[in-house]
Amino acid sequence: MTEAETPVWLQQLKRAIRGNRHDAHNRYVQFATLGLDGKPRVRMVVFRGFSLSEASFFIITDARSEKVEELAQCPDVEVSWYFTQTREQFRLQCSAVTHSHGTDADLHRDTLWKGLSDAAKAQFFWPEPGLPSGEGQSLEITMHPPETFTVIECSPQRVDHLVLAKIQRRTLSDLTASGWTEVSINP
Repeated sequence: MTEAETPVWLQQLKRAIRGNRHDAHNRYVQFATLGLDGKPRVRMVVFRGFSLSEASFFIITDARSEKVEELAQCPDVEVSWYFTQTREQFRLQCSAVTHSHGTDADLHRDTLWKGLSDAAKAQFFWPEPGLPSGEGQSLEITMHPPETFTVIECSPQRVDHLVLAKIQRRTLSDLTASGWTEVSINP
């Protein structure tokens, strides 16, 4: 994706990330799914980077987690991100796709896996989420991602960008058949 093809909201989000890079907590986003029981589920997840070719971004999860089942039932998610230094909020309504072992996105999986710390990698070798922890078990971390390592690619369809700085403003960006449209609205 060239700079000219990059949606304005994505340029603004990348600028907010750069402007808030000194605060480690700004890598955490709220990730909302629809639970199997039809009720909303929100959890904190770590932003893992942008796609090089699309206006999408990545998070990771365990293939055995509830998120994966929920996304199979309903791939619509909302991600909320607040940047404390620049006082900006981004709410991104996305379509989410899971990339698990053996999919065409193994390159994304390998790249993201290599960027993880050993402590972050270890969680993918633990017992299934929700089971007893198995404390004291020795874990053998592999160079390649295990089958439990799943990448979730979030592709925004609507972005609500709210700036709460001195001059407050709000912009809605929507993906249409002809590309991204933007409209400024009252905050």
